[in-house]
Amino acid sequence: MAVRIDVEAFRDSIPTVVDEIAARLLADGNVGELGSAGGGVQALVRDHDATFQPWVGIVDGIFTGDCDCGISGDDLCAHSVAAALTAFHAGATFSGAATPPGAAPGVPEHARYLRAVQRLSPHQLAELVAGHAARDRLFATLLLGGAGMLDAADTSGLADFRTAVEDASTVTAGSRWQISDVETTGERLAAEVEILCAHPATPAALDLVEEAILVWDDLSGHLRDAYHITRTEPQEIAEPLVGAHRYLCERLDLASDEIAQRLNRLLERCHYDTVDVDIYADLLAEHAVGMAGTAGC
Repeated sequence: MAVRIDVEAFRDSIPTVVDEIAARLLADGNVGELGSAGGGVQALVRDHDATFQPWVGIVDGIFTGDCDCGISGDDLCAHSVAAALTAFHAGATFSGAATPPGAAPGVPEHARYLRAVQRLSPHQLAELVAGHAARDRLFATLLLGGAGMLDAADTSGLADFRTAVEDASTVTAGSRWQISDVETTGERLAAEVEILCAHPATPAALDLVEEAILVWDDLSGHLRDAYHITRTEPQEIAEPLVGAHRYLCERLDLASDEIAQRLNRLLERCHYDTVDVDIYADLLAEHAVGMAGTAGC
């Protein structure tokens, strides 16, 4: 159940010094984009030369914070307060029974890696992270985004994905292509769209993902025709592409009318079951009923 927050009462409960620091963080634009987590919200907050990721939510009826600056519980730090005030201003929804990220049961491997990280010196950890980022473009993008070093003006992800889409559109243009070329092209599209979505969401990215869906829909016909020799199912590529489309629609906060129009345009131009309309149900509002059961493109 969603809970309404009395913002004035919240601010009155915050110690003056904490409120002043939070106000400075907000005034300096140091609070990054909000994200939902465990029934609450979290955001990256830059404080001088350090970056923290506070989480705020309602736990056992109490507005609670959990920040990697070391302060947690109902004694909120300035980072948590700044994130909370940003969430209030944005109209974010809070669950009445939230779970802080650290309270969720962890994956054993994840816990093991955390223990390993804790044994490393800052220099060792920095070298490992930077070295991995140099070898893995997705990790590099997530690293820069987590550090607040990516913004909508960075078009590298868009340019790389556009190149992948253009190459995909011509992969069967010649006379010497093979089914494996189509599969490799699809795998590249799936990998590149994940990197694209690690960048800030933009309308240009959404338009390009729609173009990619149309290109893949056309290519998937070749896989369907040669199903007896393929190693890739068409949906293995369609799902990340359509999932990225839904993700960008949500991140861009598009109205349900526009989302429905975009989906209808895709459905009209596709020939195969590439788009699963059902995954958009919560974004379509009153349009969901009319589109339910619509044949995928």
